[in-house]
Amino acid sequence: MPPLVANYYLTYRCNARCHFCDIWALEPKQEASLETIAQNLRDLRRLGVRYVDFTGGEPLLRHDVGEIYKTAKDLGFATSMTTNTILYPKKAEEIRGLIDFLNFSLDGGDAETHDQSRGVKIFDTLVESVKIALSLGEYPVLNHTVTAQNFDRIGEVAELGQKLGVRVWLNPAFTAHSNYNSKKNPTPEIAQAIESTAKRYKNVGYNRAALAFIAAGGNDTQNPRCKAVDAVIAISPHDELLLPCYHFAQTGVPIEGRLYELYRESETVEEYRQSQGKLSVCEGCTVWCYLIPSFFKGVDKYWFLNQMTYAGEFLARKRFLQRSNKNELTPV
Repeated sequence: MPPLVANYYLTYRCNARCHFCDIWALEPKQEASLETIAQNLRDLRRLGVRYVDFTGGEPLLRHDVGEIYKTAKDLGFATSMTTNTILYPKKAEEIRGLIDFLNFSLDGGDAETHDQSRGVKIFDTLVESVKIALSLGEYPVLNHTVTAQNFDRIGEVAELGQKLGVRVWLNPAFTAHSNYNSKKNPTPEIAQAIESTAKRYKNVGYNRAALAFIAAGGNDTQNPRCKAVDAVIAISPHDELLLPCYHFAQTGVPIEGRLYELYRESETVEEYRQSQGKLSVCEGCTVWCYLIPSFFKGVDKYWFLNQMTYAGEFLARKRFLQRSNKNELTPV
């Protein structure tokens, strides 16, 4: 079975300074060219990947981001982007119709909370971006990371989504950053807050498998559920294959135009494939962006909950588009 997803980090640069993320502090290096990215995308297709999440950093900081997405769509990929929206009003027309899953990061239901978390004043830009996206026929989702600092205020985020006429997706904070770990994220209280909010608000979604995995204590290195290497191909902005994943990368193998051969034949890749989920850094891991694709590998309760989640989101998306076509969305 081929890998399901490519997590393609276009840049580590970021124009926000979020308290829960330190990617913007990484030392800048030469980023891969459009030609290099296009070659890797062709190899990803040969490997059987169908979905590419272009991420960062802030992906819209790439001057050629529109060309990157067009290349991906021409190759038949489903695509996604998560952006802080600072540059979205300027880039919206350029990337129109090229992103299947467009996510706007939101940290709070009001300007003070959101801007304080992001380290820059961008709440008004986010609201503007939602309106622009809707006017262009896009399907934006407000992507909210639930932490120990904000789990008791999720309802405010849900209500903002209702006012703007869009869905909210709740992601539990995961154990991959010192700010999270010092607050013992994620916690049962966070999981309970996510579930209860989703029951109260019809525009709120979350991954059921992820919460169940948190409740079970995360990845068990003695009986690992993580299939990060089998399910996901992680590529750095500097043209490296990150193993076993981005968040706990133990090595970065230079790709140099040979991604297909590396992934299929490299002894290094095979070594990490055999040890995926078993390394000491994997104990208790709840990094959902690698675990959720892993849940599609092997049938168990997490596979079932994953299927339920995405079947529900498919129906929610269909209803949203039907309302949009009828001009029933009235964002304020």
